[in-house]
Amino acid sequence: MRCFGIPCSGNSCRQETTIAGRSRASGTSHPRTPGSTRAVRNQGTWQGIYPHNGNIVVIIMTTRSAVGAVVLLILLALALVTVPAAGAGSLYLSGTPDLVATIEGANSFSPGSEATLVIHVRNTGVDTTKILQPGGGATGEPPSTARMVTLTLLPGDAPLRVITDPRMAGDIPSGEAVSVPFTVRLDRDAAGGMYQLRLRADYMVLASEALINPGSVTYLYETDTVLLDLPFRVRDEVILAVRDVHAPDLDAGGEGYVMVMLENTGSLEGTDTTALLFPSDESPVIPTGGQVFIGAFPPGAVETARFKVRVDEKAGRETYPVNVAMEYTDRAGAVQRTREVTIGVPVIGKTGIIVVGEPVWIYRGAREEIRVEYENTGPTTLRTAQARISAVDPFTAYDDIAFLGDISPGGRAVATFTIGVDKAAIEKEYGLDTEIRYRDSLDNRRISDPMKVSLYVRQRTGLQRILSDPVLVTVIIAGVIGAGYAAYHHRKKKPRDPAA
Repeated sequence: MRCFGIPCSGNSCRQETTIAGRSRASGTSHPRTPGSTRAVRNQGTWQGIYPHNGNIVVIIMTTRSAVGAVVLLILLALALVTVPAAGAGSLYLSGTPDLVATIEGANSFSPGSEATLVIHVRNTGVDTTKILQPGGGATGEPPSTARMVTLTLLPGDAPLRVITDPRMAGDIPSGEAVSVPFTVRLDRDAAGGMYQLRLRADYMVLASEALINPGSVTYLYETDTVLLDLPFRVRDEVILAVRDVHAPDLDAGGEGYVMVMLENTGSLEGTDTTALLFPSDESPVIPTGGQVFIGAFPPGAVETARFKVRVDEKAGRETYPVNVAMEYTDRAGAVQRTREVTIGVPVIGKTGIIVVGEPVWIYRGAREEIRVEYENTGPTTLRTAQARISAVDPFTAYDDIAFLGDISPGGRAVATFTIGVDKAAIEKEYGLDTEIRYRDSLDNRRISDPMKVSLYVRQRTGLQRILSDPVLVTVIIAGVIGAGYAAYHHRKKKPRDPAA
């Protein structure tokens, strides 16, 4: 505590302001008799009123023993010796700011949240002693006033980051208060418990004043800094962390499972815990089984949840987002939900199958076996694959299904079909639809996109055309037989030569 003009015993003094001989604290009038001294004890409070060089020196001290009276007389004697006459006005002999701070409203916050703390700062300092000049006002402000206050919020030991810069709070006189907001962001993995924030207050305070000449006073200010502790509570909660994501053979247009390894990095044990999977905006990965019961989920526990998902057929070869969270029961029996965590689910792409090899030639009116070769250009194995061909006019399929077996990525397989073509078919290129039926890694039956098998219909020429026409062949055979028979009978009827 600073004392202006006289020493002060700190806790033994308190603020009193006496105007025209009336104490605001006691309400008792004390007449100012020239050349007299008077000490009045009022409810354990000693009040000394002494005229000196035209000044009235008021010293108030709280005491309950004779020792207090002795101390009072000593202080009075020092005041009379050290305090000069100062013209009109008043002179404070002691006082200093005393700032206290609290957080207004709720003081409990969730990990990972952003909050605005309204900090209430009050000045409880007092001016314990002052000299009054009859007929004049104060020569300076009370030394208990904190001037040009700047407040800076520091994290202390709390797991957070202060977003707001230092704030100007202006002057805070004794008995007054200000409220200043600060925004903070808590760490996502902040453990529950009590912490201490630090509020730094930088301000100026009146150190002394000196009378230069009548009507002129010089004030000397000093800077001061105090650090104030602010209790700050972080709630105990289950905090979800994702350690691993695994989604084998998840391709476009199919179904599969996503395995998610989950860890509780919080400070609370969740009971009746359920893992939840949610779709993300415009993601082609859609959960079809989005709940997995886990049960007790204590701090540090690691569990793997297996979710079934479906992938849109338009999905490409990339990683798509989905959201995962935990729902649990806290100590109070209330159902809580953790913040959602976005994870990436890898999709290996779309199953690809193509027809390879040269186009198939078939003669008009023929029935032939054709061979069609397929290649697996996708990333997954086609299990127990079967090929099927669809015949349309002018074709007829006599054997339209062929078993291919397993086709690994990059592998090939050949199917054999029996196809007939009408003899009236036009000579040109035709396309027949074909597809592959197979099973995926979950043993689901899948069908590939339709493909085209190119067939060229052409007409036989020359001997091929004759030999391929059964009517012509029959006529030719009949003609050959008839010609042979006629030749045989002609030779049989011819007379023999006697000379032979």
